[in-house]
Amino acid sequence: MDHNNAIGAVFVCGLHPEDVKAIIRKRYGSISRFVKQNGLPSTGVSDLFRGRTSAPVRKAVERVIRDHDRATGSTQAKKVAQA
Repeated sequence: MDHNNAIGAVFVCGLHPEDVKAIIRKRYGSISRFVKQNGLPSTGVSDLFRGRTSAPVRKAVERVIRDHDRATGSTQAKKVAQA
């Protein structure tokens, strides 16, 4: 994990959990659909934000962020590469 904020939410690639979920929802429509299409555990994304995750969950989330960045010209992909 990159770092935690004062209330304990784990940031992924420098992004707040709500920002990550918004990116996932833009592409998949829902977190549930993202989980199903990537063959992830049902609580995988929530667990990631609590600091408990598996490599497949983290890689899937990072891939979505990179794809989003490529499509929008954002700079978050650089943070993913450095993470």
